[in-house]
This record gives sequence, C-alpha cells and structure tokens, in this order.
Amino acid sequence: MIKSLLVAVDSSAHARAALEHAVELAKVYQARLTGLYVLDVRYLEMPPYIDYSYAFEAVPPIMAPVDVMEKFKIKSERILNDVRDYAEKAGLQVEVRTEEGVPGQVVSDIGDTHDLVVLGKRGEHAKWGRDLLGSTAEAVARRSASPVLLTEETVRPIKKALVLYDGSHPAKRCLKFACDLGVHAGLGIKVLTVDDDEQRGWETAEEAKAYVEPLDVAATYSVLPGKPAKATAASLEEEPADLVTVGMRGHSSLRYLFLGRTAELVMRSIELPVLMVP
Repeated sequence: MIKSLLVAVDSSAHARAALEHAVELAKVYQARLTGLYVLDVRYLEMPPYIDYSYAFEAVPPIMAPVDVMEKFKIKSERILNDVRDYAEKAGLQVEVRTEEGVPGQVVSDIGDTHDLVVLGKRGEHAKWGRDLLGSTAEAVARRSASPVLLTEETVRPIKKALVLYDGSHPAKRCLKFACDLGVHAGLGIKVLTVDDDEQRGWETAEEAKAYVEPLDVAATYSVLPGKPAKATAASLEEEPADLVTVGMRGHSSLRYLFLGRTAELVMRSIELPVLMVP
C-alpha cells in the first residue's frame, strides 16, 4: 500500500513526466505527495555556471556563488509552485520542499521516509550527455531503501507491467508491489523468469503464480533462457508492456551492498519506466 510518494523535480521534460506519473499513482492510492527540488551545492564549485558579467564589475568573487544559488532558489520556487498547483488540481494533499546538497544523496535520504520515490531517468542537463541514464537517477537507485520509479521523457498510460522474477527476496517484494498496483490500478502483469534450465525456470514461475492467482490481477507467465536484460528486451518485443519492474538486488552474496547487475542493465537499456524494489 502506497501512503506517501516523493517526486524529485527540476525543469526537465523527464521531471514533468515523473510528476504526472506520481500524481496518477497518488490519486489511485489517495496518498500524500511531496515535491522535492534539490539545490546542487556542487554548482558553487563549477565556474561554467557563474555569471561572467562579474568579470567586468567590481563585485568580490566570493559573492558570485551566493548569487548563483539565489537564482536557483527563485527557479526552485517557480518549479515547486507548478508542482503544488498541478497536484492540488488533482485533489491531492501535497507538500513541497527545497533542500541543498548533492541531489542523489538528498533524494534517496528523504525518499527513505516515503513508500515510493519517483524521478526522471534524466535531468535538466541531459542534453550535455549521451548516457541513457542520468547520474542522479543512478545514485538514487543505488542508495534508496524505498522502491524507485524511474520515468521516461514522455508519459503514456501504464496498463501492463513486465515483472522480472527469480525467486529472490527482492523479486518477491517486486511481485508483491506489482500485484498491489494490479489490485488498485487495474494493472495487468506478465511474470518473466529467466533461466537456462527450463524446468527449474517454470518451478520458479509457479512460485509466483501461487502468490498471484488468489488476487484479482490479470497475469501471464513466461520462461526464457539467456541473460536477464536481453531476455527482457525479447519479451517486450513479443508482448509489449508499459512498465518494467525488477528487484534492485537478486541472488548474490553482495546483494545488500550493490545494485544488482540485472537491475542496472534493465534501467540503462530499456526505454520504458522502470520500477525497482529493494
């Protein structure tokens, strides 16, 4: 059950999409929504973000970073006012806040007090990079103790989810989360188990089926061989979905220390919203 959501915002299209997804989920669950804008303190040490007009004025250099941060605060107020207006029009209880720090750390730390964290895969400086995933999104995914929904730049209704299931504890929590969405939001699910041993794979899939069947959730099941990320892409080609859900950590002796390899590859390579559950 989702009672509180945190949505991290900036001026990017990805953030707008994250807000729309967060509002829709909050409406379904009648959950409390928090909009968060993080003033990145690293800008204080980045000359490209300083107004070079200071070079021609009698202003002490120490004042430049302070002025930059003031401009960002004004920007954050505008963005958060838009968040508040959009959420309130949807009939939601909403809180907005501005924090200073390193975005990935701040979002994950505050997100730990919420049931779900929502943010875009890329941020407002995405045009300066070529990666499919931004540094803040990756940092939050690695640090968060709460489920994280990473969104794409455009929004489309989420009617079906592909659930990666390997029988691990994170995968079981992931399946449970997806089923809860199914019950409350009418989401259909496809459970995918990736295993080169087909018999063992179907035994694992049967575990998932035993959990899902008593619930009012439309579900199908599939077992594919190969690497999980490639099998996920193949499954989506065969049967499209609007969301991919995956446990942050799978079967590994280091599962409590690092983001799982499967989760990392999926969130980097699949051009769909990705829900990761710890």
